[in-house]
Amino acid sequence: MRGRRILDSVQSPHLRKPPVFRVIIAQASVTCVLFVGLFAFSILNQSATTTATSALLGGLICLVPNAYLVFRAFSHSGARAAQKIVQEFYRGEAGKFVLTCCGFALVFALVRPLDAVALFGAFVLVQAVNWFTPLLLRRRT
Repeated sequence: MRGRRILDSVQSPHLRKPPVFRVIIAQASVTCVLFVGLFAFSILNQSATTTATSALLGGLICLVPNAYLVFRAFSHSGARAAQKIVQEFYRGEAGKFVLTCCGFALVFALVRPLDAVALFGAFVLVQAVNWFTPLLLRRRT
């Protein structure tokens, strides 16, 4: 029993969890940079911060569900947990869909004034970070 516990605790270098959290960090960075840039622009032009706030909400509507999926799907590892991993991916993807729908519903119901172009633009821009996932997940050797 003791030997098995030792073998289970030893992780092979090629069995490590993938560094998917880099994607979440990149999405959070894009959201923050977009918000700060638009907020600074609105202050310099002495205009309302509606665009900046809407962009922040759009980024968060994308970021929060993606973070949920990553934490849910990558909470297990190893060949023994393969079925559990698949189940968590399905649950995570369903939860991501529900969180995204609820995020948009809440923003459209509660936020006034709202810049819909900034909201959807930021959502799409933060979602586009996923296109660069292969670059973000490349292992450094």
